[in-house]
Order: sequence, then C-alpha cells, then structure tokens
Amino acid sequence: MRVLAESQWQARAADHRERVAAITGPHRERARRGESHPVLDFLFTYYSHRPARLERWHPGPGIVLAGAPDAPGYRRVDGGIVLDVQERTRRTASFVRDLLAATASRPPQLNCFGMHEWAMVYRSAEVRHATWPLRLGSDGTDAVLESLPVRCTHHDAFRFFTADARPRNALQPARADQRALEQPGCLHATMDLYK
Repeated sequence: MRVLAESQWQARAADHRERVAAITGPHRERARRGESHPVLDFLFTYYSHRPARLERWHPGPGIVLAGAPDAPGYRRVDGGIVLDVQERTRRTASFVRDLLAATASRPPQLNCFGMHEWAMVYRSAEVRHATWPLRLGSDGTDAVLESLPVRCTHHDAFRFFTADARPRNALQPARADQRALEQPGCLHATMDLYK
C-alpha cells in the first residue's frame, strides 16, 4: 500500500473540490433560483448524484491517508486509513474495467446522430420535458426519425425507445449484450464514464 502524507492528500482533496465546484456550484445556484438547465443538470437528475457526493475526494484502493480521522467507507490501518473495498465493489470495478476495455477496442460508430433522443418520443403523446418542448413538434420529430436510419448500440438508451421506435433500430440491445455492443462513439457510453 502507498501512503500519502496528510499534506499530500489534503491538497489533492482541495484540488478535487475546486475542480468539481466548477460544475456543482452553478447547478446549486440554479437549484436555489428554482431553475434548471436541460443539459448541465441532466447529470444530476439522470444519475441522481448529489453535488456533495461528487465533491468528496477519494484516493482509490490501496492508498493510506496518513493522519486522517476515521471516515465512513474507510478502515483503520497502520499509519492512517484506507478505502474499505467490499466484494461487491470489486465485482463492479471488474465489470467496468472489462466493459471499458471492450469499448475501447472497437472503432467508434459516429453515425447515430443522437437519434436515440428522437426515438424516445416517437409517436408518443407523452411529454418527457414539459419545460423544453420539441422544436419540431410531434409530427416533425416523427418525420425526422422516419427519414434516417436508427443505429443505437446502447441498452440504457434503447430501453427508453417508444414501442413504435424499437423495431426501427438496427439492433435490439439488451443488458446482456452490453460488453459486445458498447462502442466509443456512443454518447451514452461516454456519459456512463461519469457514473
């Protein structure tokens, strides 16, 4: 295990908080004003990460924080505390590592053009975001989706397609297919790096 002196890990924690505050600060300010941003706040609503959680720095496994007080999720060892990695966390980290390696090994497919967003409202009267109406209206949005091929490879996007949009997709991705289909040109695959 590697040991970080108190001054080292405190500096890293402060740097992390400062970098993340560039994102969480404006989000908190909008929330205080009762406003939302359809793109920037999506990270907080879709993934449900609280700003305080994102601002909390962690050293990663195997790093001892010298002089640190006891903290949830850590265990005391000689010289300080270390992240207490549970078996469930190990399995998740292993899956993510394998998924990222598989994703990086494929060429990006850059021709989906974000059609997954259109497929989520295709032939639907349901309004997904009442404060942000469809620029083309329902009929215009449907016409665009019908005019282009739909090539979504990402299960977490595909599962939100309307029933009428699903057969229009070139693939029918399922959770079990994720390692086989994930590719680096996918917006959702990139968003999952945040998660």
